[in-house]
Amino acid sequence: WKAVEKTHLAPGDPPGEESASGADSPGDSPEAKWDDDKLAAYQTLYEVLVTLSKLLAPAIPFLSERIYQNLVVQGLGSSDEGEEKSLGTRYSTLDHPASVHLCDYPQVDSSKLDPELNSRGHSIQTLVKMGHRLRESAELRVRQPLAELRFACKDEKQAEGLEQSIIVIADELNVKSVVRAENLDDLVSYSFKPNLKTLGPKYGKLLGVIRKELPEMDGEALAPLRNGESVTITLGGEEVTLEPDDVLVSVEQSTEWASADADGIQIALSTKLSDELIAEGMARDLIRQVQQLRKEADLEENQRIEIQWSAEQNAELVASAVTVWNETITSETRADAIAQAENNGKQVNIGDVKIALKIKAV
Repeated sequence: WKAVEKTHLAPGDPPGEESASGADSPGDSPEAKWDDDKLAAYQTLYEVLVTLSKLLAPAIPFLSERIYQNLVVQGLGSSDEGEEKSLGTRYSTLDHPASVHLCDYPQVDSSKLDPELNSRGHSIQTLVKMGHRLRESAELRVRQPLAELRFACKDEKQAEGLEQSIIVIADELNVKSVVRAENLDDLVSYSFKPNLKTLGPKYGKLLGVIRKELPEMDGEALAPLRNGESVTITLGGEEVTLEPDDVLVSVEQSTEWASADADGIQIALSTKLSDELIAEGMARDLIRQVQQLRKEADLEENQRIEIQWSAEQNAELVASAVTVWNETITSETRADAIAQAENNGKQVNIGDVKIALKIKAV
């Protein structure tokens, strides 16, 4: 909440104008670029923190009062004699008396619940978590851009919800393209074989039938087993209930793709790295390392710098990435120049290359 306290961004304050507290908003900086998402994020964070201070007031009265005073009273100005006063903006309906202990206790507003949005958010989280797991398994760091992610869903509504959120998904997983597919059969397939150790004691006389017919069954009917669920099917004219431990599931996937599925969502992530993707990943690594050096040097946000780097091996890879992404690197790090030069700077990894990195304020 310190960031919100520092900016005093009131929900009604438009970007680029002075806030209600009289403090300059981030939008006053010539280098600050406000957009709808950023403004909405500040407004949402503000309302959440103020509401949280009211919720916590009975339990932690002093800390909640401090949060409230910093965010509301100093940020917006209090109403006289603790009288309830609406912010009167299209962004918020919060009230701000002189103390958090004079506020009405927050009540649940069921009209603001959106089950469809919650469901879509859950689907996005499921997909993104699978994507991150695939990245970890393939040892691909998140800063390394990837070319493509494909997804397929059994439920049409679920697929449409994810398709509406491909920009969010692409940003979270750092992929260039997110594509909806009817199925991923051309990239991944599953085979099912009976686990004789567990099925023998259960279906001794049917074991031969199960061994023969199970591998030939439609994978769609057995799909719940991949999610840890049991299935009931007909084999040899009899109903058979199979638990996840009763079936051995193996995955066959195309080379240069990694796949996963959960909750009716199946994804395939491209793991092939082109020279262009590698260069971009190295540029992002360099930006992160420079930003860390700025932080360690306690530089002001708008302090201009010069960057020096050197590498004993594979310097040409770093040089190529710096050349292609020079404008982005200098813009993101507020650098006037970036040069390859011997230095005694910090040893860091840029992609798979170790370099010495140094910055100097100018």
